[in-house]
Amino acid sequence: MNPYEAERRALLTPVLLLLLAERRGHGYELVRRLVDMGWPDAESAHVYRVLRGLETCGAVTSHWDASDHGPARRVYAVTHQGAMELALWFVRLGELHGILHLFLERYVQLTDATASGDDRPSAPLPTDPASADHIRRMRK
Repeated sequence: MNPYEAERRALLTPVLLLLLAERRGHGYELVRRLVDMGWPDAESAHVYRVLRGLETCGAVTSHWDASDHGPARRVYAVTHQGAMELALWFVRLGELHGILHLFLERYVQLTDATASGDDRPSAPLPTDPASADHIRRMRK
């Protein structure tokens, strides 16, 4: 796993708490809902490990839901403690958002200076089209 994937995986806890605060759900449903959060490649095994950890620490509860159509599924719901943890994540991620926003703005300034012929070291645009588009939008 590359270091960037590790950072992303660390965000799975608050994202799952948010999804469960919106509404309860079973594992595979949560994996599908992660796609809407910009997580198209979430590994279901990792999602289940995080859910078990959240349940162990009391942030979520689960129960088996027997269905007339298919096998029983474990349905997860956020607890009061989980809602409090989610609120703390909101504060922490808000602080991180400010730092990341400043970083991105300064990177855009660096790439603008490089493009205008400044003699600072070159700051190439990312090769990822989504990242390059984000930088172009920030320049406007």
